[in-house]
Amino acid sequence: MVVTRAGKIDDAEKISRVLALSWKTAYRGIVNDDYLDKLKDTYWVEFLTEGLKNGTVFSIVIEDDRGIFGAAILSRTEKECEVNLISFYLIPDKIGQGFGHIFYSAIESELKDREFSTCVVDVLESNARAISFYKAHGFVDTGRAVSTALAEQNYTCLVFEKPL
Repeated sequence: MVVTRAGKIDDAEKISRVLALSWKTAYRGIVNDDYLDKLKDTYWVEFLTEGLKNGTVFSIVIEDDRGIFGAAILSRTEKECEVNLISFYLIPDKIGQGFGHIFYSAIESELKDREFSTCVVDVLESNARAISFYKAHGFVDTGRAVSTALAEQNYTCLVFEKPL
């Protein structure tokens, strides 16, 4: 049985592992391979533990009887009732089976329950799969872009948003 639930501090290592596995697949050919090869499964543990503890982020996970296979990290923005979808990933062997849609739908429902009215997400401009996914789920390109540094390189992210 597949369920979604709030991610907890005790899940930080498992969530970090999901993110690392996902990054190594999703960003291969986009981000420097050496950076991805050296990316540790524990890379996000401290960020998640501290953020969940102090409330600067919240998490939603999707799991089955074998454990967590997807994770989303979110935070409030400076705008009232707006949330930033910082990360949204499934482990590679769950991609293309409809779990992304199921998971995103559960996230959106939770955001509405928390009375958010807008969701924003930054997507690497060369990540066509992610752009297609977000557009299919009602996100629109705002025309804004932000720069992010990874592996000592700057990458452009397109900013998408969706009214909830």
